[in-house]
This record gives sequence, structure tokens and C-alpha cells, in this order.
Amino acid sequence: MLRQHRSGVANDAVGRIGAREWTIAAVALLALAFITRFATFGHPDLHVDETFYFASGVEVAKGAIPFVDVWDRKPPGHFLLFAAIALLSNDYLAYQIAAMLFACATALAVYALARTLVAHWQALAGGAIYLLSLCLFNGQGGQSPVFYNLFMALAGAMLLAALPRFDGRGGGILVAGAMLLAGVALTIKTTALFEALYFGLFAAAFQIRSAGLGRATVLRVARWAALGALPTAAFALWYALYGYWDEYWTAMVLSNLRKPVEDNGGLQRLWVLCLMALPLLAACGVALPKVREPYRLFFAGWVLAALVGFFSVPAFYLHYALPLLVPLCALAPASLAWPRTGALLLGSAAVMPVLFYSFFDFADTREAKAAMARLEDAVERGRDGGPLLVYDGPPLLYTLTGTRFPTPLAFPNHLHQASERDVSHIATLPEVERLLALRPSVIVDRTTAVTNQETAELVRAYEREHCTPLASEPMMKGWNIEVLVYGHCRDRAPE
Repeated sequence: MLRQHRSGVANDAVGRIGAREWTIAAVALLALAFITRFATFGHPDLHVDETFYFASGVEVAKGAIPFVDVWDRKPPGHFLLFAAIALLSNDYLAYQIAAMLFACATALAVYALARTLVAHWQALAGGAIYLLSLCLFNGQGGQSPVFYNLFMALAGAMLLAALPRFDGRGGGILVAGAMLLAGVALTIKTTALFEALYFGLFAAAFQIRSAGLGRATVLRVARWAALGALPTAAFALWYALYGYWDEYWTAMVLSNLRKPVEDNGGLQRLWVLCLMALPLLAACGVALPKVREPYRLFFAGWVLAALVGFFSVPAFYLHYALPLLVPLCALAPASLAWPRTGALLLGSAAVMPVLFYSFFDFADTREAKAAMARLEDAVERGRDGGPLLVYDGPPLLYTLTGTRFPTPLAFPNHLHQASERDVSHIATLPEVERLLALRPSVIVDRTTAVTNQETAELVRAYEREHCTPLASEPMMKGWNIEVLVYGHCRDRAPE
């Protein structure tokens, strides 16, 4: 039950949670995860980046080396995660099912975190709001945080579980596991660094408070830090040993420094995002004063660390808020210490996704599948001996047509966005010139005004002079944007 202390609330019965309670929570959250995502199963173009992640996973499963044969600034663990999914199936539905399972497991971890503060049904509300809010912030598919949130949530749960027995061997093992899991999250998304650092600092501070700053404490904290750094260090060592250090360093560090800060509507997106998150943020603000130490410090610091990660990439797209959901949804149920206010805020947080997201839009999925099938058919019809080039369009077409990436810069944004110009170890304009020199048979483009004018002029001149328009399909609901397929580019003589 929710118990009142002099300094706040906490759930002292957390250690007595039985198998029946866990089973009820797991079944309920799995059912909700399925209900909230079922309409999107089989949608081939939920978001261009996540379909690229899966297409990249297919390439890596076939032997491509991240950053060398396929480039993006996501860490190596991200590529390997999608490669593992692709090994199970090269049908893109596989990553959507995997994302559902990860979302459910994360919601269960949120439940475990909230259960340290509140009763069973209240903690279950936190897990449910997490699943609903994923869809609100464009996490209905396989965006990176849908996957790495699980590792961070488990790390947080293990840290909290270690607190009552921190000085013992069991507590040390739990903290070590938490640091390793946070390190794994860091190999999937770089911005997880801030949360991982906070967990390490929290554990170190708690260790110093418990045992003092002696040799044993220093050694224990050093082991935890080493475990947290181990996954990233292992990848870095592999790239150095095999002669790919420049590619690795550029992707992990230099590319982030080279990319300019986006100013195309970022503040407007931030404003909308804040409005959407307001009930959750307010619930946490109400909850914190009622949570006793050290839980108050733990959750307050975690939310702050997640906010630092969010603001570290000031583009403010909706899915950038997904990492915030774990600590917010775990803490928010404690607002029910104020029954009426807490119920109002939690109810608003649960209703907000329903207002902004259509959970049962089966028609959109059907239409997108039909449109993608027509694009795939057009690509097949347009082939005349040369490669396929997706300049601006769904990179999943590479996978659907059984085509290998013609360039490491297969994510279309790297070719057509000015903000991505020359951020990798490959100069963008010479790479596009090389691709056109291969005389691609089919080029996929969109009816958008791209920002890299240098590459756009080359590619679209090639389309006009060498290619025949074969298909035009709307693939981005509500944006009035069409995907174009130009084919027979080798058969047709220049005009």
C-alpha cells in the first residue's frame, strides 16, 4: 500500500511482490501493448529512420560493417540490435513485433520502478501510461528509445532494488548489473550518456555515504565505472584493431560536432511537445514532495539527466522525448498521495494520447502497404541492369527489392539534406557523383524541396535526361508528399 512517512511516501511492501502480481501486470501490459500497436503492424513507412534501421540491420546481417559499409551516427549496438532482428526474419514486420515486446518489457520495468513508491494498481497505471504515451510521441513503431529505454529502465530498477542492501554483496551485484545495462543502452543511443552518468554518480554517492571514501569504496566504484564503459570500449577496440578507427571516431564524435543545429521549427515543436507532456510533468511535480529520500533524489536526478539528454540535441522532434517517459511514468503515480489532484493529472496523461493519436487507423496501414507494393513493382519494372538509388524516399525499398545498398550513405537524409552535408567520413557531393557515374537504373525521389541543392541538381538532372517516370505514390499521411520512381534510366538515351 501507499504508506505515509514523515518525509513522504514509499512502498515498503515492494520486496514482497509475488509471482501472481507480476503475472497480472505482465499480461495486462502485454495486452495493452498489442492493442496500442496492432493497427500499425505491417505499415511499411511509419518513420523513414526506423525503416532505415531495419534495412541496415538486414545489410549488417549479410556481413556489412557499421560505419564502413552502412553509415549513420547511431552507435554499433543499434546496428547489431536490428541485425539480430533481421536474422530472425527479413520481413519488416519483425522489427515492429520486436518493438512491441520491448515496449511491453519496458512498461513492466516502469511498473517495478513505480512499485517502490505506490501500490500495485497505481504502479500498473504508470506502466499503462508509458505504453499510451509512446504512441503520443511517435514511438508506435521502432524508434531507438523504444529499444534502449528497456535497458535504462532495468538499470534504474536494479539500482533501486540495491538500496536496501547496498553494503552487502547482493547490492553490489545489482549495482554492477545496472551499470552494465546502462552501458549497453549507450551503445544503442549516444544521448543515453547523461542518464548512464547520473546512475553512476548516484551509486558512487550512495557508496561513499554508506562506507566512506576509503580504498574499498574507490575500488568498488571503479569496477562499476569499468562495467558501464565496457560495451562502448569493446566496440571502440574492435574498430581500432581492424583498421576502422577513423570511421568509428567520425560517426561517434566528429559527425555530431559537424552537424549544424537545426532551426527549422524547433521552438514550435518544443512548445507542442511541452503541451503534450504537461500532465505527466505536473504529476511528477506534485509527486516529488511526497516521495521520501533517497527515492526523491533518485527520481529527481533521473528526470533531470533525461532532460539534459533531450536538450543536448535541440531539434525537438516528438520522438526525442521518448527517453523522458521512463522516469516520468514511474514517478507520476506517486502523485496519488494527493488523491484528487493525482487522479486528475494521471487521467489527463492517459487521455492526452487519445486526443492526438489514432490507435486504430487500420486504413492508413492498408493504404501505405498498397502504395509501397506499387512502388516496389515500379522499381522491379524499371530495372535495366544498373543499381537502385533511393535519393529521397523509403530506404526499405532496398530490402523489399532484394537490393544491396549502393553507398554507405543509404539513409536518404545524408544525401539530400544540407545539414547532413559532409558530416561523415565520405564527402557528400563526390559520393553522389560516384553513384550517378554507376548509371543507376532506378532512382527513387520525393516531391519535396530538398535542402542540399548541389546533389539535388545532379540527381534531378539525371532523372530528367535519362529516366522515365514510372510511379507516384503518397506515402506520408497528411503531408501532401509523393514518392516518385524513375526507371529505365539506362535504356533511355539523353534528350
